[in-house]
Amino acid sequence: MSENLLEIKQLCTGFYTEEGFLPALDKVSLTLKKGETLGVVGESGSGKSLTSLAIINLIPSPGKSVSGEILFKGKNLLELSEEEVRTIRGNEISMIFQEPMTSLNPVYSVGDQIIEVLRLHQQLDKKAARTKTIDMLRLVGIPSPEKRVDDYPHQLSGGMRQRVMIAMALACQPDLLIADEPTTALDVTTQAQILDLMVDLKKRLQTSILLITHDLGVIAEAADHVAVMYAGKVVEYAEVSRFFRQPLHPYSQGLMNSIPTLEQSRERLQAIKGVVPTLRDMPKGCRFCTRCDEKQPLCEAEEPPLLEHEGIQVSCWKYTKRWESSQT
Repeated sequence: MSENLLEIKQLCTGFYTEEGFLPALDKVSLTLKKGETLGVVGESGSGKSLTSLAIINLIPSPGKSVSGEILFKGKNLLELSEEEVRTIRGNEISMIFQEPMTSLNPVYSVGDQIIEVLRLHQQLDKKAARTKTIDMLRLVGIPSPEKRVDDYPHQLSGGMRQRVMIAMALACQPDLLIADEPTTALDVTTQAQILDLMVDLKKRLQTSILLITHDLGVIAEAADHVAVMYAGKVVEYAEVSRFFRQPLHPYSQGLMNSIPTLEQSRERLQAIKGVVPTLRDMPKGCRFCTRCDEKQPLCEAEEPPLLEHEGIQVSCWKYTKRWESSQT
């Protein structure tokens, strides 16, 4: 359980434009152990989904990973050819995309789409692939899978389509499952069912999960560790229980304070002022300093490194000796 399945080291990814190269991920480092779930949380535009696409080499043009390493089972995926990556993608690493209705092909039955994955990666004949497809649909809790296997996406509810996506992603029993906003656009009851299903399947199949979300409730429910991303950087990394007891980064604290509670039911929610900076307008120092109430001149001048403080990795000057000296 202590062996690292995935290690992202100093990953830099960006987009080539007429103005030059614009970095979207700046020296991102993450670690995921076998059999664990790592939650990646942050606002839209923080780089969560781009990180997942970089892992499976599906960054849209004109994007590219220009430096760093993505080590999967000790092998650097950035050094592999597209053909070599294709043998891993969908087989050893699978992904559940944000919206199942647009991810599933509307002109093929859900069964045919799972069968295609099994025949491509597992070299099963059509009969064996169909049998395993029905088994996978049953595994993810779809009733009457012998009948549903021939249904088309539009004949299924949002929750059922999401279960189909999970069945497809797990059909080849991957070592790593990337789930990008797996509960988006689902009602609260269905969200809970999907999360319970993912937690159960992780235990049964020993699959590691990279869980990407903007919802801290999802992180609390399903993750072992959490990485908070802001403007293309990891600003905090910790065990989930430790993080929810005492988040350290001002951005993490802002996210926590924006969650409604029963005690605050009649009060206005606390919002983080401002917006995430664009790729063309990144601050020179700390990327959160334009929105931070605690900023000092040091924050605007230099970017803080990701350092360990009380068992949490955090990128903030106020947990360093330089912060103390800047106050005098």
